[in-house]
Amino acid sequence: MAMVVRSTHRGLGIGKKLLSAVEQWAKKKEARAIVLNSGNREEREPAHRFYTGQGFKPRSTGYSKSI
Repeated sequence: MAMVVRSTHRGLGIGKKLLSAVEQWAKKKEARAIVLNSGNREEREPAHRFYTGQGFKPRSTGYSKSI
């Protein structure tokens, strides 16, 4: 599943509200962590700053190969 805030609606607090709702849901389910994936492309840097600002820490790098 992927969730993205439309570029015209960014900066309005929607992403923070979505992550807060996910965190509350995860706590109710007694989860110990939330893991999300975000591409390593340059255009993802604003998203990475957003996630870091919300308390997420970078943990891994994924790899793919086009054939």
